[in-house]
Amino acid sequence: MDIVACCSFKGGTAKTSTVLHLGVLLAKKFGKKILLVDFDSQANLSTGLGFSSDTYDTMASVLQGGKKSEEVIQRSGVDGLDIICGSVFLDGIEATSPIVSDLYGHERLRNALRGLDYDFIFIDTPPSLGWLTQSAFFAANFSIICAIPEPYSILALNRLKEYHERIQEHHQLTLLGVVLSFWDPRGATNETFVNAIEGAFPGCLFDAKIRRDICVSRSVLKGQPVCNVYPDSRVAYDYERLTAEFLQKIGEKKLAIV
Repeated sequence: MDIVACCSFKGGTAKTSTVLHLGVLLAKKFGKKILLVDFDSQANLSTGLGFSSDTYDTMASVLQGGKKSEEVIQRSGVDGLDIICGSVFLDGIEATSPIVSDLYGHERLRNALRGLDYDFIFIDTPPSLGWLTQSAFFAANFSIICAIPEPYSILALNRLKEYHERIQEHHQLTLLGVVLSFWDPRGATNETFVNAIEGAFPGCLFDAKIRRDICVSRSVLKGQPVCNVYPDSRVAYDYERLTAEFLQKIGEKKLAIV
């Protein structure tokens, strides 16, 4: 089982859409058994699969010791795809008992996910570098960074690089790559943005780029992934390419580690 933390330092990078569609397509197209962990108090990943916000038990109950992971897993409408929903109760959980007095609190998520029977677990983190994101990194053995071709998103990459490297000093975490969304193939500044990403994470940019498409927003309102409701859209095609490339990259990285 591989655990993948998906992160960004700012919001609006299509991080949640990336997690959602990688999970759905790995289950539907490749027959993988997938668990999505919505580790963001905004619970947008849960909403994207049609789950109402703050309705279901979340990882908060598990981290606080009230429940086991298996008790908070929900079945999605996609065969082979499960989810642990997010909720507002994740916000500030590090300051609650018994976590606040636990010197090894960051290991609670890793311990909670250990032993679950899945091919891949994807953790959707908040758009920050706080306690939840730190815990996700310590639980994961791989990471994906999400960015968009806008100045503030690219500038945040250097901060994220430093943070990522500090985690690697204490925990084996392998970067799979950087996913670039809201891509315009005709953008006048494309080369500048790509060069900036290569400068921060050399050779790590995914070839598959996710183009801007209104179908993504429409699918969120329907509570379904875009590949279910708009399978012929260009963004559905982009996510299929990304999923295939993800499998290739993670296979290569695992061989290199061995």
